[in-house]
Amino acid sequence: MNMVEKASQLSLKTEEAKLTQKNKLESKSKSRLKIMVLSRVALTLFSLLILLSSSLQAINFQAGAFYGSRQVADRQIKEVYGNGLVYFPFAEIIYKGFILGGGFEGGYSKDGTIGLFKEPTSLKMSGYEVYIGYQFKSKVAPYLKVGYGSYAYKQTIQSAYLAEFKVDHKKGAPLVAFGLKIYPVRNIFLAGEVKYVPLQVNPLEEKVDLSGLRFLAGLGVAF
Repeated sequence: MNMVEKASQLSLKTEEAKLTQKNKLESKSKSRLKIMVLSRVALTLFSLLILLSSSLQAINFQAGAFYGSRQVADRQIKEVYGNGLVYFPFAEIIYKGFILGGGFEGGYSKDGTIGLFKEPTSLKMSGYEVYIGYQFKSKVAPYLKVGYGSYAYKQTIQSAYLAEFKVDHKKGAPLVAFGLKIYPVRNIFLAGEVKYVPLQVNPLEEKVDLSGLRFLAGLGVAF
């Protein structure tokens, strides 16, 4: 083997060594870059978990039930059926005093007699409600709520002279309420509330005022 060939082989080995060294350096650089990226992703996720944990700790879940009187504004309805009693189970999310909640009002079911022949009649009312509001943070916490409800009302009249009269409709209406929660212990509260719903209906092209105040008392738990 002459000197030219030896020099050529040496040059090739040198180039291969340089290339191997370059590949090692590039591999180490890529590994370091991956470690840096993964570290930043892990740090970001950890920070988000801390923020989420803090936010969840600030969120207060509450559930409870009210029971009380439901007034009826319409004079004729009140004469036949009278005021009634209602129940209202509810659930709320409270974040920094702001309330988002919903519940179901049921229980109003009254019987009576109507007309010249004192025919048997009945009236039932119920409704689903959603609302927002604000509650002060203290052991004795006043609050205010506004919202919207979808209310069903069903009236029947059993007559021996006419076909059975029946009204079965639904109507939406706004609502407003204010109340007070008392926390005798950390996770239990007692509450009192006054709520008003201006519900005007037209079952037979004649306006009937089913508006009324609710005077409610209840209790609940905070999670």
